[in-house]
Amino acid sequence: MPTKTDIVRQPFVPKLRVSHINDYLICFYDGREIADYPDWIKGNIDMKLGVCNYVLHRGDSAIVFDTMVYGEQMEAIDAYMREMRIKHVSVINSHWDCDHIAGNYLYKNADIIATNRTRWKLQAYAPQMLSGEIWGAGDPNYPGVKEVVLPNRTFDGRMTVWLKDLQIELIETFVHQLGHLVAYLPKDKILLAADAVEDTVTFNTPAMTSEIAAQIMTYRSLLAMDAKALYPCHGRFEVIDGGGYTQEFTEAILDYNIQLLKRKDEPDYLTSPLESFIQPWIDRGVLAMHEPYRWLHGNNVTLIDKSYGGRSTPDIPE
Repeated sequence: MPTKTDIVRQPFVPKLRVSHINDYLICFYDGREIADYPDWIKGNIDMKLGVCNYVLHRGDSAIVFDTMVYGEQMEAIDAYMREMRIKHVSVINSHWDCDHIAGNYLYKNADIIATNRTRWKLQAYAPQMLSGEIWGAGDPNYPGVKEVVLPNRTFDGRMTVWLKDLQIELIETFVHQLGHLVAYLPKDKILLAADAVEDTVTFNTPAMTSEIAAQIMTYRSLLAMDAKALYPCHGRFEVIDGGGYTQEFTEAILDYNIQLLKRKDEPDYLTSPLESFIQPWIDRGVLAMHEPYRWLHGNNVTLIDKSYGGRSTPDIPE
């Protein structure tokens, strides 16, 4: 779906919420509360869900984990870092979606780290990202990214990055998008999970849905990690600000993905409410129902039906 070209996109000032998680990690959060934003932004799915990125900092150096959905957001975050007297900035792109790379243009002369697959996808779809077409289903008003700046340090599988004395383990994960990565911080057993987990539920893409068994195996591997706090790019700000999610979050998303597959032949599969897939996790407070996620869940069951409807169910890995 092409982006609209006949609308007026009024300038906007991001209303970022900021959480200093610890002495080296900051979350910058926007969205969910968007009543005061211009109308052209209110239809953006990521702004409806709530979107954030993270900044790791040590002295005058920082690493930005994802660069948001609009350039204006990243420009505000960059100004915040400069006020902290940060002079040297590099970037990690968790994957190639627009809400994770839109601000890359601010750091075109710096290191931008991602998986090889993320670079390949950005390179292949650069014209559609510039025009906004790539985001048409989630927001026909999206103006496109200002500039597609490709990662210049790439890897397959695993990579260790250091920010002075802070160790950052980058791990390629077979979830959400081809080339997706998470960042593990051994010092405090923190997992920057990007879109591997979301609250209320994850958004499954056609590529990952077609290999749902491998995605489920990946969730089991994430669940086995020694992570005490998880920080997603789409979640509740109050949870992020209050110390983050626990591995129960991963367990809930694993369970949701298993149910997507197991229930595919139920007569009311495509119309069953999202709550019927996650109610125990809502009751326990692990997940909270956020209405825009009904659209994402509808996408997920539709993709499963297209990929596996009328076929035998793949074995679910233990």
